[in-house]
Amino acid sequence: MELEEIISHQRQTYLKQLGLFYDKRTEGAKEILMALNSQEEGLLFKLSRLDYLIKLDGEFKIEELSPDTYSNHSQIDFQLGQLTIELNPFFWHGCEFAIDKEYENIDWLRNWTKKWIDEEDEMPTDENGFCGAIHSVSYPTFENHITRFTVDFGTVSVDAFMELIEEINVTGANKIIINSFDLID
Repeated sequence: MELEEIISHQRQTYLKQLGLFYDKRTEGAKEILMALNSQEEGLLFKLSRLDYLIKLDGEFKIEELSPDTYSNHSQIDFQLGQLTIELNPFFWHGCEFAIDKEYENIDWLRNWTKKWIDEEDEMPTDENGFCGAIHSVSYPTFENHITRFTVDFGTVSVDAFMELIEEINVTGANKIIINSFDLID
């Protein structure tokens, strides 16, 4: 199987669950972008797209999908130029990237995030009402020459996922490990 095929399958598994989640929710807002009011930058740009927001009895209530299914497979290694990609099973809404490089400058990640979080809501919704944007990117941590961050890919395309891998490749990293070890028992 090719990398893009596996990524596409992961995305479709998530979108199917998200569609079922939305079928039961008709009164609120889907994939609404929210700026977090916090001194700490846990998320890049302090932005997050919530799965669902509804107002009940004058109070806002956030509802997030917690998928119980992902596309399970053995670890698979791919090569992109000098970059080795170790792909483990992962959840589309909680995909960790561990890169064998510590970065002094993360502009490449900031630029990718800015493009795909669609802060201005310029991307057209698809036939299922999905906005086609990522939901969040955690602020990277740097430890022992490893950079880690997590992406909630939301309803973004496979192209956006592949673009992120290419961005990592261009930085000169040698290896990336993609997983959701924290979410998978």
